[in-house]
Amino acid sequence: MKIVITESQKRRILVESTGEELANIMKQGVDSVKYVIDELKNKFNFDLQFLLTWGGSVGGFISPIAQFVSGKYPELTDYDIALILLGVISTYYYDNKKIIREVYDKINEEGLTKIFKDVLKKSDELKNTFIDFLNSLGVTFHKVSNIFSYSFIIPLIPTLLNIALDRSFDGVDLREVAVRILSYGTVSVSTILFKEIFTKIIRRFRGK
Repeated sequence: MKIVITESQKRRILVESTGEELANIMKQGVDSVKYVIDELKNKFNFDLQFLLTWGGSVGGFISPIAQFVSGKYPELTDYDIALILLGVISTYYYDNKKIIREVYDKINEEGLTKIFKDVLKKSDELKNTFIDFLNSLGVTFHKVSNIFSYSFIIPLIPTLLNIALDRSFDGVDLREVAVRILSYGTVSVSTILFKEIFTKIIRRFRGK
């Protein structure tokens, strides 16, 4: 039986399915953070659960780094990878020098310093590329920590490019997609900020 849907219904389906797809991508980032916590809990004198307050922002940054580490260093254990990722997180997200030193010392104890330096170099490349991308969007920020509050965007970029090039989305209010993503609770930024960033990226990819 052939089912006919209206344009309005079609747009609603696109909004809901796309919002769910993007939310799932960000959830994978949050899962990466949980992975670090689960592997390293009770190994340090500070609460790793703090990382979850950053939610998708931390996950968005370390997800591609985790893929890089796993691909380049397949000999590493889950614990090794989690420790290196915590080193990256500490470098960019922690202000407490005592905590950062404790993580670095543990990395050194495990004989992972050389690999960590390589991973940190790759992380700097990702950070700088991301900053250039934000600048190209006209997004303003006042300090490095503010930059990383946007990093939940990183794993979304390939999918957002596909959306921008897909003619099926012509006439779809993409701000509705942004609201749909936020309804899943994967990021803790304001609705206004998220919608602004989301629409700027799509416009950029469409050359507008």
